[in-house]
Amino acid sequence: MEPWFADAKPINSLEPEIAFHLWDEFQPVRDRPAEPLALPAFPRAERLRVCTLEAIGHEPELAAYYGRVAALARQQGLKLHQVRQYFWLDLRLDNEDADVHLSFPWYDTFATMDHFLAAVAGDDQGMVYDDQDQGWAVEAWARNGTLYIRESDPDSDELGLAVALPRAGLQARIAPLRERTSKLLARLAEELGADVWTTGEAPSFL
Repeated sequence: MEPWFADAKPINSLEPEIAFHLWDEFQPVRDRPAEPLALPAFPRAERLRVCTLEAIGHEPELAAYYGRVAALARQQGLKLHQVRQYFWLDLRLDNEDADVHLSFPWYDTFATMDHFLAAVAGDDQGMVYDDQDQGWAVEAWARNGTLYIRESDPDSDELGLAVALPRAGLQARIAPLRERTSKLLARLAEELGADVWTTGEAPSFL
């Protein structure tokens, strides 16, 4: 056992969700004027985020938004790496009742997020996941049906945010999230001609 397990907050579940970041203007190069971006009109909880559950059934509208981003990039002669932020994704694990919110600020593609999701959804025991980058770290351990997850600052001695929860419940929620995200990205790629969200690399897109 890790020493911090004893201080982990016991909770009954976490709700994992992936969202698309939206922008209401296009200005990847500072010395160029900003171009307005029309946001998708379908309902969502946050103006500049579209969760996968909110996107189901609205793929054409979301694809139209990304099509406008791509068109503006082509008009300005920009490469994909110059406009990558317009295709960022966001992974969060939340328990609103317990006021627990785990975020992954350095993950912006589905591939990076899916490494974590697959590790947690698997059957390995002990440390199943460990990653860190510039003031942020996350680790996940599995032991006797319980999942321990800690998000912290690796440069600090503080515990950070640590939780303990039944593994099976989170595994059951991860499976449909991975499936619907894959289907959404496939649909968007079909509409736009390339998948810009899974790895962040799509040489033929722009």
